[in-house]
Amino acid sequence: MAYTDEEMAHYQRLSNDYVPDAQGPLVSPRQPSQKITSEYAQADPIYVHKTTTLPQQFSQYRTVRGDGNCGWRALAFGYFEALFQTADPSRVLGEVARLTSLNNVLDSVGYASDIYEDFTDVTLDLLRETATTLPAHDDGAALLASFNEPSICNAIIMHFRLVTSAWMKTHADSYIHYTENQSIQDYCSTNIEPHAVEIDNLGLQACIDAIIKPAGIAVQVLYLDRSPGEQVNQIDWPAEPSTVNAPYQGTSNIRLLYRPGHYDILYKHEDINILPATVVTNPQINLMSDPVYIPASNVCYSRHGLDLDNFYIPGLASAGVSPLAFSTDAFISTSIYAPSALPITTAATDPYIVPYAEPATIGQPPTLEGPWNADRFRPSQYQVEEKFRHVIPIRTEPCQTEAMKQ
Repeated sequence: MAYTDEEMAHYQRLSNDYVPDAQGPLVSPRQPSQKITSEYAQADPIYVHKTTTLPQQFSQYRTVRGDGNCGWRALAFGYFEALFQTADPSRVLGEVARLTSLNNVLDSVGYASDIYEDFTDVTLDLLRETATTLPAHDDGAALLASFNEPSICNAIIMHFRLVTSAWMKTHADSYIHYTENQSIQDYCSTNIEPHAVEIDNLGLQACIDAIIKPAGIAVQVLYLDRSPGEQVNQIDWPAEPSTVNAPYQGTSNIRLLYRPGHYDILYKHEDINILPATVVTNPQINLMSDPVYIPASNVCYSRHGLDLDNFYIPGLASAGVSPLAFSTDAFISTSIYAPSALPITTAATDPYIVPYAEPATIGQPPTLEGPWNADRFRPSQYQVEEKFRHVIPIRTEPCQTEAMKQ
């Protein structure tokens, strides 16, 4: 479709005058990318075409508050989220060590440690906190909550700004040709370091070079602009190859959607890594064998004083809590001499499990008369008297009465 010069000028003014909404969360939960299509339904036809095809590749997105920090915030959150999705604590802690080493770069350009440490400590603390929770099963809810705390989010953004600035100053030859006749010092003072100044292409490149690529994270930026075509244009920054200093496995991705003056975060379907439910074993607890589930129909036990059908401990009786969760449909045998964290015995080795037998096969109950062996106690009346004989004891040792067990 051809446009007149007046139409082109009109659409360009709309783009130049675009002011992103500064309301809402700093980083939103993921939401269907069809919302972007609906947002642009009445916009420039080029945007209509491009946003219509966008959900075909990218199923979800996050909005980032457009307050002048959105590009930095989107990049920083994407960095943390990519590390979170690896579910690898050692990789996250490796980033703690690497970012700590970048303090040397900050020192080399004259930043005072008593100033920048206020920002770096927040970043490092959140990385450590993330590492201690992995593998996590909250789909990143705790991480999202942290980035919606302004004090945390702003400190991390300032840390990223300072590292990017110091990196550009110490690698000036890589960036000086793109600063439009400014010195690197002046460029960083006006475009990188100030709060609420949006990231530009050169700052984005430098931040990726200093922080993102060495972490083994690839970056893809999709530009929703008025360039010809029905697909958004994209630029890719591949992850840095694995090195001794970054021994990661696999590549994570940050995908950013750029609209005039604003960044959001995009996700392909395969990027959304809902961590599977796993049993996290405590190294202090050894389960020597699988728990033995004996059907209730094959074991007799006393219900005196205890309604097992309705007995539960809150939080443990619901299905799926743990493979060891209590169930009234099964009886789990444990040693009476060991706490529940110790090995669970099997039916073949536990002398206290007595399979159900018909009353005729039990034999005569013991009597109170002796003589008794020196190593055995005299039986309790509960094992002798007639009114207690209908209860078949689980444990056959003397004095192991149903009343004592309960």
